[in-house]
Amino acid sequence: MPDQELIAETEEWFEQRGLPHFVEGHRASEDVYTRVAPLLVLVFVLEVLGAANLEWVWWQNLVAIVAGAGMIVLAWVVMNKVRRRRPLALPESVGRAELAAFILMPAALPIVFDTQWVSALITFAVNVVIVLTASFLVSFGVPSIVRWGFWQTYRQVGQVVDLFARALPLLLLFTVALFINAEVWQVGASLNGFLFWSALGFFFLVAAMFLLIRLPRELGVLRQQLRGDRAVAACQGTPLADVAPELARDLPPAPMSGRQEKNVLLVLLFSQAVQVVLVASSIVLFFVLFGVIAIRPDVASSWTGSDIGAGELLQWTWFGQELSITSALLRVAMFLGALSGLYFTVYVITDSTYRDEFFEDVLHEVRESIAVRNVYLALRARHG
Repeated sequence: MPDQELIAETEEWFEQRGLPHFVEGHRASEDVYTRVAPLLVLVFVLEVLGAANLEWVWWQNLVAIVAGAGMIVLAWVVMNKVRRRRPLALPESVGRAELAAFILMPAALPIVFDTQWVSALITFAVNVVIVLTASFLVSFGVPSIVRWGFWQTYRQVGQVVDLFARALPLLLLFTVALFINAEVWQVGASLNGFLFWSALGFFFLVAAMFLLIRLPRELGVLRQQLRGDRAVAACQGTPLADVAPELARDLPPAPMSGRQEKNVLLVLLFSQAVQVVLVASSIVLFFVLFGVIAIRPDVASSWTGSDIGAGELLQWTWFGQELSITSALLRVAMFLGALSGLYFTVYVITDSTYRDEFFEDVLHEVRESIAVRNVYLALRARHG
């Protein structure tokens, strides 16, 4: 296959894996903002309704909306005139001027027509958040990462039993003792609504912070290891498998920009998160089933200080025994599942045995992408 076709196929391969910054020449104005332009246009059109006022009659609102749209068109014509373009010309790419127009023009309409400063400030803030969020999502290929993550989840569903069986001995060493502890049930039962979800979120936030601290070091070590035969082997099954033996054997690791490092760290973080969620979900399911069988309603009631049957979500009879699932049981199981996710995250990176069992699965995809990038850059240099 000609070098140019290989380069194009490899760049598409990077995009599909959520690594757009691995593509040489990736620029925000052309590759990021332009991609989110349809979303920005849709929001822009809807926000023209900001010229309306609920206290007005329908025809007044109609006049205000039409006038607001006319003002925006006039402002666009003036901006094109300043930039020496045709009056109604659409931008070939979305840059700072277009983003400023998207943020400021709709926010100005409520002020012009009814001095609605609060509405204008809200519109301005919402537009800034939309631009920043959309730029982040597209710039770092988050939709592609999510699609790839769902595929990874689907691929690993068949391995969940194996994954859980390997993680279970590690996690049960401390979680079972906690599960049959009255204080844990009292804490779990006392957390409701926002506090409960905040407690779960705290565990996952700490796990994410730990990964963000450790993963850059792992990435640096990984890059230095991709030399010689290791680099060639990592390219097998990729678009550059055929040219890797020629280009990668004596190739030093290519440097990465800050955005490229952030891009690959985001992929690595998401990959590990998929594994952690699968393990934590399995732990939750285990404790729900174990709690239904082993924790009798009167025991749970004495631990939590609630009436027997309080918070009962599901109840049935099995072999003459009354079994039930309560809200307290679900909260305790989810609490321990989140705690297990944090414990698993820390242990799987710091312990050599479980690192080989779990973390190598995550590193494989990243190792492959970095090796392909090194060969891709060499191929571009050869092509000229």
